[in-house]
Amino acid sequence: MKTTNSSRTAQQKNPWARLIRSAVIYINISLLIWAAVALFAPTHVAIITDTVYNTFAKVIKIIIAVTIGIGLLHVWVTPEHVSRVLGKESGWKGVVLASTIPLILGGSLFVILPLVKALREKGARLAACIAFISAWSGKAPLLPLEIEFLGLRFAVLRILLTIPFALATGLMSELILERIFGEKVHSTHHAG
Repeated sequence: MKTTNSSRTAQQKNPWARLIRSAVIYINISLLIWAAVALFAPTHVAIITDTVYNTFAKVIKIIIAVTIGIGLLHVWVTPEHVSRVLGKESGWKGVVLASTIPLILGGSLFVILPLVKALREKGARLAACIAFISAWSGKAPLLPLEIEFLGLRFAVLRILLTIPFALATGLMSELILERIFGEKVHSTHHAG
């Protein structure tokens, strides 16, 4: 029993260790670049410092909100519900839903990728996850700006084509991974 518990504890700590190690590497690289700029172009240090501070202040709010949202998703949404709506048992309807709903979502990759990961862990099929990301990249909230710069016809055509292409991308990706590469593409949410 102790071996099983200690191996589970090691597995639980491992993602944090990797995350911290990656963060330390990126911070050190950034500090080296900042030091090089300070050494060779000292007039730019204040601009860089201000930009880094402002960006970090914006991003940390998003990270906190996403972390809370994903935590709530894990608590409130059951794997059975996600599987029923976006899993294999949902059939083509789940992939169609995943190809349309994300168009109206705003947010950055800091929001969407953790959300899709959580949905995948809860039982969403691979086709739905890939369709979700593909459709989200269509970003309908930017439609007014797109119409202003590129015209109504362009914007409407792009939005209308986003849905079938997201659907096709999701289904084809799942098929390729399943049939050609022999990978198991179903979620493993029941395996815990």
